[in-house]
Amino acid sequence: MPDDAPQIEDARRIRRTWAKAAGGGEMVGTLFYARLFEIAPETRPMFDEDVSAQARKLMTTLNWIVDHLDAPETLEPQAAALAVRHVRYGVRADHYPAVGRALIETLETGLGGGFAPEDAAAWGRVYRGLSALMIEAAYPGPAPARGPGGGAIPPADQ
Repeated sequence: MPDDAPQIEDARRIRRTWAKAAGGGEMVGTLFYARLFEIAPETRPMFDEDVSAQARKLMTTLNWIVDHLDAPETLEPQAAALAVRHVRYGVRADHYPAVGRALIETLETGLGGGFAPEDAAAWGRVYRGLSALMIEAAYPGPAPARGPGGGAIPPADQ
């Protein structure tokens, strides 16, 4: 994430909004997967019918990421290893934009007025930086083209 490392304000916004969202526990993870499957239906077969366990794993992972935003020396290698593991499950580089979109839309839905456009921009910047690192780790070489249904993560200025 060197070129898009979280700035202090981004980390502050992410921690503040995540503290509110994480209180929803597994329900937030379940909402995320429902949104992901709407945006990128081709991802549905990668998961068990009951996504409860996966929703808990997602929440644990996001808690860990948020806790380590200021520690790229810890965060980046773990994120890269996670990306490499996800290849075995069929995750493709073109899935990453859909995941980011689902994450931000889940936060917008769950937090309503407590999730300002500046919060979405902070999450988008951090997600883009982290996902770029993960894609490079899992699929080294030239940047892959975005696939259908990937959607876009809001640019930093929106």
